[in-house]
Amino acid sequence: MVVSGASAQQKKAVPPPPKPKDEGPSLEVTMKFIQDKVDGVGPVNYVEYVHDNTAGNDWTNKLRGQVSNIVAVASACRIAYHWKEERNGTVASDVQGGFSLKSVGDVVIVSAEQYQKEIDTAGGHPEYSYRIDPPVFWLRVRRTDIKGSNDLPFFDEQMANRVAKAMVHAVELCGGGAKPEPF
Repeated sequence: MVVSGASAQQKKAVPPPPKPKDEGPSLEVTMKFIQDKVDGVGPVNYVEYVHDNTAGNDWTNKLRGQVSNIVAVASACRIAYHWKEERNGTVASDVQGGFSLKSVGDVVIVSAEQYQKEIDTAGGHPEYSYRIDPPVFWLRVRRTDIKGSNDLPFFDEQMANRVAKAMVHAVELCGGGAKPEPF
């Protein structure tokens, strides 16, 4: 019994097969939708109010993030883009990003409060709490090829969910969708 239990634990989840092409829009149409909607978001400006529940300190951060120059290539099952983020007027990140849809484990929407709480808890600061104004939602594309994700900001939660559903459809058409390893 021990041998069969150990053998069962070593099996990895197998990704589901891609959906037949006649179910839903084509990959080309889906990728164009994703490209247009993400590129249409524009700059996402918001204020992050932070409270340290242990020390009692409060502070604010003025943030501006933007995904631009998004290119969704159906033939390569790949999305590429430029990401720029400013924190309190200083450039914190200015990079080219992208990912293969074949390496996507899952796609979820999280509030900016939850997003920042996860980052700070992992960084050793679970005592921080947040309020974001105006509300921001992150479309989180968790990947199986790295321990991490590609994250795209939205003001409109409904639009973020529409893009997430399209992304999941594109992932299925490209043969991705394996559950990422926990990190």
